[in-house]
Amino acid sequence: MSKKAKVVIGIISGLAAVIIIGGYLLWDSQTDVVTEYHTPAATDNDFLADDNLVDKQTHFNLTVVDSRPLDGWLINKSDAVVKLDIPMVKPDREPELLKLYPSYQEAVNAACGNILPSVNMIDGKAKQFDDGLYAALDQAYYQGVANILESHISLIKRFCEKADKNSPAAAYLAAGLTLADVKVPVTDKTAQAKYLAEFGGNEVQSKPIGFYTWSETLQKCFRFMRFFQQEFNENKLDIPEALARVLNTDETLKSDYTTMINFYSKLTNPPICRSLLDLIGQPGGARVTHPTVAVFPSSTSRETVLFERLFPEGLPPNVNLMKELVRRIKSGVVNLKPGKTSGWYEYQVYALETLLLPEKGEEKDKLLLTKSYKKRMLEAFKALITKRRETHIRNDSPARACIATPPKEITRVSPQLRLEPCPSYYLRTARAYGFLQNFLQSSVGDDTLKKLQGLKKGGMRQVVLSQELDDMKDLFYGFYLLTCEDIGLKPAFLPGELVEETHCYKLAADWLNNFKNDVDLAQDTRVSVPIYSDDRAIRLWVTLGVRLARLSAGYARAPRICLPDKGGIVEDWTMVESWKLGETNYLIAVDEFAEVELPANTVLNREELRAICDKYQTKEAILKALARGK
Repeated sequence: MSKKAKVVIGIISGLAAVIIIGGYLLWDSQTDVVTEYHTPAATDNDFLADDNLVDKQTHFNLTVVDSRPLDGWLINKSDAVVKLDIPMVKPDREPELLKLYPSYQEAVNAACGNILPSVNMIDGKAKQFDDGLYAALDQAYYQGVANILESHISLIKRFCEKADKNSPAAAYLAAGLTLADVKVPVTDKTAQAKYLAEFGGNEVQSKPIGFYTWSETLQKCFRFMRFFQQEFNENKLDIPEALARVLNTDETLKSDYTTMINFYSKLTNPPICRSLLDLIGQPGGARVTHPTVAVFPSSTSRETVLFERLFPEGLPPNVNLMKELVRRIKSGVVNLKPGKTSGWYEYQVYALETLLLPEKGEEKDKLLLTKSYKKRMLEAFKALITKRRETHIRNDSPARACIATPPKEITRVSPQLRLEPCPSYYLRTARAYGFLQNFLQSSVGDDTLKKLQGLKKGGMRQVVLSQELDDMKDLFYGFYLLTCEDIGLKPAFLPGELVEETHCYKLAADWLNNFKNDVDLAQDTRVSVPIYSDDRAIRLWVTLGVRLARLSAGYARAPRICLPDKGGIVEDWTMVESWKLGETNYLIAVDEFAEVELPANTVLNREELRAICDKYQTKEAILKALARGK
């Protein structure tokens, strides 16, 4: 349920103004203006509720001691519970909390208050690395890596050389190669032109979006790969069947083609439809959901499968796809846990699960979440899954310190958070990078990763992929360790999960001390991704910018303290008295998400979306402009 305040302003002659907020009044005798804040009535899909403290089962652990003493006292939060809340925005008094910024850095620099790095902001750093890594790998595979990855262009040329010049596949292959500036002799030039015209006329399929607008090479990679991702229906299999026959006569070609199918099955997800391998009796990937065939199949996803099952005949005008997805994740119909066939994308999305289902996180008993905070995490999920999909957009198919000083008398104990406390998200993200690292080392080799650098708009990132991927994994392990310490949760790793805790902790602490200068956070974060398309319209998930939100943290269940020389004796750990417990208030940078509808066969690349956002600035104005097609 939304807690956006409804503001009613009226002039009261001769009387001081009364401001009613929730259940209390504020008086403004200077302006004689009354501002009334109402909490909207519950909606039928409102599944959020405040946590109940009696449900939190915590136990005192003598070994879980914060490394940061408080006024000379040790502090143990192992059986404490931290309450998190998002206070209601008062638009007339806090207009700065409604302003949208293009980057996290701009939002943070505009803040007047205690900034806490949010899940969104930390994910924003990861997003820049993820985009750069995927762009570098996709471009490298498109162009080829000697003795490691057969160029996509070369692969299609080999099909073309072996296919019958008079077969229907010949013109199709020639048309696709044209997109890579490769010209081959073709008998049926009319068919070639038709294939190109049909592909170019389908903007959803052919228009480069996401980071593929960064360079001409990436744009060509996008179009070339998307051309061969087109699916053939069961009654139009003459082209893929002809190519399958070629594949079946050349073991080297078949091996290189199989490597390519398997590579993207792990880099993104398993194929959404059959590949040429399926036509020769060799399954090309598990979890195929379309009976169609593609030369380079797109990847499937849990949300694509859900939406196609729910709306096989087209999208009803008033349905909200994000709401449908969230509802089914909450109910358990959609299970985000990765399986044996999962690719990197599903590991990434699984990291977001506890934003929706905090009861599944290991921190569930350590945090008391208010309804408003759960709504904030719901909005974070919406924005972050949008950005996950945008990284994979080419291959993702839309549905359709201890200083010894004398101890002082403690007067106030408040949570000491260094980042938004979402340990499961940080841990699962680290593991997702670990999965990717293992896959890439086994598929392309560490030597290749040491030669490649992630891409960015206008050039390359500074660190080679092997090192940057390792650093990102360790950074998120460090975020996990820090936030565990912040809330008094003992870190837990899987058997065989090797983590250099001291190194990871320091890496994350150093980053948090200097995050305002991170160039990744200065990048424009506004993106859009198509999520469902039919003959009438196309539905997009978009992030419209970054804004600031207030977060308050206090103890719902008190921590314990003791003097350093008595820290090893259980009886000397004293519960902090309730009157000494305080609240810490922070500002966090969050994304503004929306689901929008555009006319059929229309998509927005990053530049087009950002131009609209810059022109109209507020969420309401931007959405109106998008609805008008401006």
